[in-house]
Amino acid sequence: MTRFHEEQHFHGALMGLLLVSMIFVVVVTVVAVVLARPEDALLLAIAPVVVVIVASLISLSHLDVDVADDGVRIAFRYLWPTRRIRFEDIVGLQVRRYRPLLEYGGWGVRLGPAGWAFSTGGDEGVQLRLRRGIPVLIGSKNPRALEAAIRAGMEPATPSAAADRGHRGANPRTD
Repeated sequence: MTRFHEEQHFHGALMGLLLVSMIFVVVVTVVAVVLARPEDALLLAIAPVVVVIVASLISLSHLDVDVADDGVRIAFRYLWPTRRIRFEDIVGLQVRRYRPLLEYGGWGVRLGPAGWAFSTGGDEGVQLRLRRGIPVLIGSKNPRALEAAIRAGMEPATPSAAADRGHRGANPRTD
């Protein structure tokens, strides 16, 4: 059962800046090839194709955060493998403001001095402290709901629910 789901896309200004920088790289490459080595025209055909592929992947990518019965799943579609964190591996968590550029070097999937970060924009998220490994920050537009869903998943099952699971399929005795 899914307790929480959030889909986040990169901010439009960030995508615009990325697109402008890619176009700049293509223009500089084309000018450099034409002036320096006109015989390398194949480069002229490859550069725009690479830019279109990279821009398409980035524009289609999005961050999916799901909290289900088995733990937290963080998926940066088309760009990064899915990360799964079981509730048993989380020893602490808190909602916090962060500084994406200073702490992680920007947005996206980042490894910085403060640990791993998965974010598409903003400056709020949920920081997870793990039993083993580096801390993980999940950027969120609704960090309090994300924190509540993770905390609910970390709570041990009630004794009656655990007892019910233990007796499934067994015939109760009546003496």
